Amino acid sequence: MASSKLLKERIESIQDTRKITNAMYLISSSKLRKARKNYQNVLPYFTRMRDTISRVVPHLPEEPVHPYFHERQREDGNPRRAYLVLTADKGMAGSFNQNVLKLLLEKADANDRFYVIGQVGYRALRKDPRLVQEFQYGATAPSLQRARDITVDAIDDFKSGKLDEIYLIYTRIENALTSEPTMVRLLPLDRAHLQPAPKGLGDPKGDVEMFPSAWTVFEQIAPIYMHGMIFGAMTESFCAEQS
Repeated sequence: MASSKLLKERIESIQDTRKITNAMYLISSSKLRKARKNYQNVLPYFTRMRDTISRVVPHLPEEPVHPYFHERQREDGNPRRAYLVLTADKGMAGSFNQNVLKLLLEKADANDRFYVIGQVGYRALRKDPRLVQEFQYGATAPSLQRARDITVDAIDDFKSGKLDEIYLIYTRIENALTSEPTMVRLLPLDRAHLQPAPKGLGDPKGDVEMFPSAWTVFEQIAPIYMHGMIFGAMTESFCAEQS
């Protein structure tokens, strides 16, 4: 039978662990509230950009195909894909990181490239030849400026022909208790996906004056739309980690 001294030490150890766990919970809750507030503050802006781009796309001519919509077909039938993967900076969120990395490895081929956000994912894939070593961004405190920097790099590589397809893999919040890893295509843009008329804006093919042209307007707002996609994914992924 354990002595009273050992029992006392065990009780004190459990109490100390509980204090540390409670402190971590409070810190995580604070980060979660801050991340959600940050996202909610800019969500109306990106929602409006989504509505605006839906108004512009129906006015774009079918030919020539804009580079953002260009789906390239290579002779070998293997497009050069890149995956922008959002993980955490710390491995203290259960299966959060493992689920994202599992989805990545299930989808990727041998010739694909990995652009990893978050130190956990970077360390897990550091020996994988598909990892782009010079691409290093932290997952903590996602910001709009960081999303802009990432978007510019992705667009440049897509336009130059280094990449044919770019996908975004992150953790999407289903509800307060459930989150799931998901994958969406960042480039090329899906023209059909951008066609639906946003509510309250009337006929998307109605008379709208665009100066100097619909292509010029689209060139200006398409990168901002992609900023929003990446920033939204970064913020939602960070919220899911804290949850």
